[in-house]
Amino acid sequence: MDGVRPRPVDAVAVLVAGGLTLATGYSGPVLVILLAAALPVLWMRRAPLAVAWISAGTAILMLVLYVLAPTVVPLPSDVLVWPPTCAFAAYGAMAFAAERGVLQWLPVIVLALAALFLADWLPLVLRTETAIAFAALYGRYTAVRDRLRRELDERSERVERERLAGEMHDVVTHRVSRMVLQAGVLAGAAGDERARAAAEELRATGCEALDELRHMVALLRRGTGEGFDLGLPLPDLRPLITESARAGVPAELVVIGTPVPMSGVVGRTAYLVVQETLTNVRKHAPGADVRVRVRYLRGVVRIGIHNSPGLPDAWVAATAPGMGLLDLRQRVEVAGGTLETREDDDGGFLVEATLPTS
Repeated sequence: MDGVRPRPVDAVAVLVAGGLTLATGYSGPVLVILLAAALPVLWMRRAPLAVAWISAGTAILMLVLYVLAPTVVPLPSDVLVWPPTCAFAAYGAMAFAAERGVLQWLPVIVLALAALFLADWLPLVLRTETAIAFAALYGRYTAVRDRLRRELDERSERVERERLAGEMHDVVTHRVSRMVLQAGVLAGAAGDERARAAAEELRATGCEALDELRHMVALLRRGTGEGFDLGLPLPDLRPLITESARAGVPAELVVIGTPVPMSGVVGRTAYLVVQETLTNVRKHAPGADVRVRVRYLRGVVRIGIHNSPGLPDAWVAATAPGMGLLDLRQRVEVAGGTLETREDDDGGFLVEATLPTS
């Protein structure tokens, strides 16, 4: 829903309802009552249930007047629908009213029952009931469509916020973690007490910075007052396979098991492992055969990249500097996983990362 203020289409609805009212052939006070009931249609977005009850009340009032003074207030027989505002009232109640269960449907039901009292004019009853049913169903469709659109927009915003928070967490945490590790090494190796104290203070400050960073990222990941993790699937690895083939190192992708949702940090880390490992293969083993295997196990996803020995004279495209295995292992550990590397007996090399999906 795009707001509660009246729009030009609402003014058109009022004119149509007024035209249908004039087509009833009434005059005098009765016509004034019916036109007054058509005017609130302009505010069916702001107060949809009130507008629906006004229309239902008007239908009941006309039936009562018809019973009390049938010669003064004759009911119509040749108009399109009765009352003239019934379709707009039913649509507004279904499309714009908040989900209230029976309260939302009650004025529509009253309108439908009121039309049944026109049993002497069966074609009018059928037209009216059809119009009310169609308007109510279309109103429900509009409400569901608008709700889904809002949810998709909110989800897109959350995805973007999750991505930005994750990128900040990955980049800054990686750098600060290296500083903390280096400070710890310096504190253990320093011979001077003052240098050791300074290094230890630097390490402690870095740890505090990591804690504050995690707190800030948690705040960025908050939606409506609660922390969230969208649980996105593993990023598509096929572009990396295609890029590797274009660079001169064909690779095969094998997926075993059923993909499951995982956190954004784990997904980006898995993507990074494959990307950096393929880059290292192009640098250190050109011409090698590469196999990327993604295996989904209970609670974890295991990503293995195995390459055969390279060919020294093989052609590969120029490769940008990649990430070393030590840095890659630190990134995997930050995501809560482990990284294993080993050389095969035949001269090939295997990089295997195990990351949690829970």
